Amino acid sequence: MKLSVITINLNDANGLKKTIESVVGQTYKDFEYIVIDGKSEDDSIDVVQQYKEQIAYWVSEKDKGIYNAMNKGIKQAKGEYLYFLNAGDILASDKVFEEVFADSPESEYVCGNFVMEKNGVMTEDHSYKDRDWTFALYDLFSGFLCHQAFFVHRSNFDKYGLYDEGLRIVSDWKLFFQSIGIDHAKVTYKDVDIVIYNMEGLSSQIGGEVIYKEKLKVANELLP
Repeated sequence: MKLSVITINLNDANGLKKTIESVVGQTYKDFEYIVIDGKSEDDSIDVVQQYKEQIAYWVSEKDKGIYNAMNKGIKQAKGEYLYFLNAGDILASDKVFEEVFADSPESEYVCGNFVMEKNGVMTEDHSYKDRDWTFALYDLFSGFLCHQAFFVHRSNFDKYGLYDEGLRIVSDWKLFFQSIGIDHAKVTYKDVDIVIYNMEGLSSQIGGEVIYKEKLKVANELLP
């Protein structure tokens, strides 16, 4: 199986419905869909039940945070590549997976463009285009890579382990920092709009001071 798509959710039934519909409507079918719910108290489980025939695995139970939920999905995934699409984010078209995997790319990561949505305003980001895909560590430390625009080869989790659950907000960034920044993992760019990314999530709300402290902790851990 080429792809495992993992969606985590907590009390966002409306966002979850939009996300699921964007996944199950894909023209490309060589993927499995996994939904990890944190024991939502709204109508999220009713939404999952509506699409359960198109979901390979789902669970609704208390978790220990975002990365614990994502790790649950990783443990269930059987695909060569893993893609994390949180509730509220939607794929940019019904041909995203078809366009990304049309020529069977083989690299540690495949990435594309993304669209940021905040308060109904859409902003396109094509900043990954025309890069040679080498990043100075400072570039990675001072910024982010949008994980919703990246397909992660499962070999990264074999090499670096699951997402660090001791971090609240930058564990996906830590994986990029280790693999792309330090070890120069290969990234294949596709000129495809991958996702419409909801900018009202936790990473946009938590504040730069918390993010900086976690990044500094990671840098001190990984760099001599």
